[in-house]
Amino acid sequence: MSGMYVLGGIIAVLVFLVLRNNLRHKRAGEGGFFRSFSPWEEGKDIKPSVKQQFMFWGGVMAGISSAAITHQLDVMKTCRQVGVPLPDSFHGYLVGCVMGSVAQGARFGVTLVLNSTLQKKLDSWEKSFKKGSCSQIVVAFCFSMLAGGIGEMMTNPLGVIKNYQIANNLGIVASAQALYELGGIGRFFNGIGFGVFRKSAANGIMLQTIGHVKTALKKASPDWLGKDSGKAALGFISGSLTGAFAEVMTNHPDQVKTMTQTGVPMMEALVIATKNPFRGALWAGIRKGAIRGINWGCLEIFMAMIENSYRKFRKLAASTTKTGERVSEFTRETTPM
Repeated sequence: MSGMYVLGGIIAVLVFLVLRNNLRHKRAGEGGFFRSFSPWEEGKDIKPSVKQQFMFWGGVMAGISSAAITHQLDVMKTCRQVGVPLPDSFHGYLVGCVMGSVAQGARFGVTLVLNSTLQKKLDSWEKSFKKGSCSQIVVAFCFSMLAGGIGEMMTNPLGVIKNYQIANNLGIVASAQALYELGGIGRFFNGIGFGVFRKSAANGIMLQTIGHVKTALKKASPDWLGKDSGKAALGFISGSLTGAFAEVMTNHPDQVKTMTQTGVPMMEALVIATKNPFRGALWAGIRKGAIRGINWGCLEIFMAMIENSYRKFRKLAASTTKTGERVSEFTRETTPM
């Protein structure tokens, strides 16, 4: 029954966001969404709202890429956590790849945008907090946890289907039907409590440490990682280190989440995970380290591709007008977090 409430809440939030977005477009004048691409904005900098769209779609593409590349490690981790033998064929290591990639892409994109928005809100409150104080650090950490938790909650059904596919070697449709027969819509939200808790803690750890890790790496290798040409490598290395550490530290709730999603009763899963809290942590750490590294490394690449395409489109649109200068370039000093 709780799953129904969660689903209803998610749908209500999505409807609210869609209606609010349409209202904003109407207030902005004719053209709606395409107004942001119109020639009359020539000469202005790229809007923050458009930059957030770059961040979201760049994060989605980076998340899909990282999950697809590391899916075999995800299969090993899931099989180890739920206590089933590893697949005996290459095809078995591809089961659940589609749902896992979609879930990771959506989760990373949503988390990026939410965390960026919440951290900006924190910056607007900075008068109430001393920069670098304990209170400021705790609030920033909680905001990062909130962003990660919301991203996990919204994509939990996709993760449930993916884990059930891996544990039972089934296709997407067969897994969805089996899950629905086991418990209706609420079955797709099994493990959401532990999932949100684990993802919140892991994202809080990662998002609040990656900046410090980047700074340390730049100081350690200023000639390579300290230059603009080393941004992708810097993102990959820092993301790998922080992601692997956060994943290993939160392996216990991840075990409970995975087992409950594949049909193990909550208390039994909790007892099994507590007896061996780091079961599957090796594969989980390697996989998440690779995912985070690819996420943060590819984020810069995909965002640059989207921005370049946007600027070219704007220039093509503005070529039919006789006034205004070319749209200014948008370059980031740091990763948009």
